[in-house]
Amino acid sequence: MKTILMIGGPHRGGTTILWKCIREHPDISDFGDTTDTAAPLSEGIFLQEVYPNFGLGNEPLGGHANRKPWKSFHGGLGQFALQEAAKVHLTEKSALVTEENQAKLLNRFGYFWNMSKPVLLEKSPPNAIISRFLQALINLNVQPHVSPAAIAKGGLSSVLRKGEGGGRSMRESVSKGNDVVRFLFITRHPLANALAHRAWPFCRQMPLDRIVANWVKVNEYMLQDMDHLRHVKLIKMEDFQRDPDRYLRDVYEWIGLDPDRANRTTLVHQNTNQKYKKTYCKWLRKNHDKHAQLEAVFGDRIRSVGYDIREWSQCGAINSSEEQGK
Repeated sequence: MKTILMIGGPHRGGTTILWKCIREHPDISDFGDTTDTAAPLSEGIFLQEVYPNFGLGNEPLGGHANRKPWKSFHGGLGQFALQEAAKVHLTEKSALVTEENQAKLLNRFGYFWNMSKPVLLEKSPPNAIISRFLQALINLNVQPHVSPAAIAKGGLSSVLRKGEGGGRSMRESVSKGNDVVRFLFITRHPLANALAHRAWPFCRQMPLDRIVANWVKVNEYMLQDMDHLRHVKLIKMEDFQRDPDRYLRDVYEWIGLDPDRANRTTLVHQNTNQKYKKTYCKWLRKNHDKHAQLEAVFGDRIRSVGYDIREWSQCGAINSSEEQGK
């Protein structure tokens, strides 16, 4: 049985560095680089037409004529999760969960995957809020014991659905535990995440509270949905940066691969939040009232995810030697 590993989490929250590290295992196939797919960072959400991309990649650029493009554009970076839940929080109840759409998605993805590999990797940050939908769609009528030869002959979706010895209902397939897809989520401190968004023209003038609100919604959807996922892990970017090899070993073992076959060459910087904390502390000198508003509106919800923005209001000496770019 193939394993499809899907990475998700807030944009600018560590999905890219996690993807770059995981893909180095010789038994994993991903979509390659942007030059291989013509899609930003080869993210699957840009390679398919089954489910919406929530405006991602279609944002108008800011400029002299439009200094606040986010105000007139619904969705996109930094605010896509703030749209109506029915539009962005897709679940197994979605009418899009059909065999036809499964075929469209998997055959589109399959074009870029090396089907001889046991693990097929895909990374798109919004996977964090549509995981239940993806689980239902990809696992629809999945059968065990599929050979690479059969996939090459019949196409990924057709073979996974029909197997090599007759069909079986979705209920039976699920009860037998024939799950193809697994989810790996990663998140990051909300204030570092919000300030990292500011590197993009579309988000440059976007208020911090709007980006933080988006972070909160992404993480709340993600945590709610984890109770409905059969195979899922969540990592904090700060923990991954401190000991990437430990977390990579854990992930490889979880997806059934030998960790000792991996050879990480991707550089993982530690404590990339520091430069954003320094920026925030400068901003805080004139904006204590805005920080208090952030705490009042989002503090409890942020703490439920495992972070605390009150820590960033205590601006002691910051060791500039630790500053690293993301």
